[in-house]
Amino acid sequence: MKRLVITWALAVGLFGLAGFAEAEQSDTPFVNVSTTPDKLDLGTASLFMDTYDVPAALTVKVEANCMHGPIMISTTKLKHRRGGSISPERVFVKTPATDGFVTMARPVAISKPTTGSHKIVLDLRVETQFLDPAGEYTGTLMLTIMPPV
Repeated sequence: MKRLVITWALAVGLFGLAGFAEAEQSDTPFVNVSTTPDKLDLGTASLFMDTYDVPAALTVKVEANCMHGPIMISTTKLKHRRGGSISPERVFVKTPATDGFVTMARPVAISKPTTGSHKIVLDLRVETQFLDPAGEYTGTLMLTIMPPV
């Protein structure tokens, strides 16, 4: 069996402004993005399964007092400490904005441009192969806020 673990990192950019909770009380535009949980254990993949749906969803909480563009998600390789890896092409994400699971070979829009606060629930899927070494894999997911169009 394979144990997959991914660590989340957050890259947030909106015209060079990063949001802070204190900004909520002022007229200064802000966008703040957080995830629950901070670290996500992708669980254990079975030796005989080609794809593995992660049992826990990741929730992205967006707090904003202004219009922002789409939120994009991308990933690094999931690396095994003994040298194996799972490429971004084999990691998939699904949200209401994606209309099903989409490969993360390229950044994926997980929300549309919007104003105000909202939550996005991400479902993840990993494609495993017989030759992938068993054990723990680590990687980073990046969330990027695009400017409004």
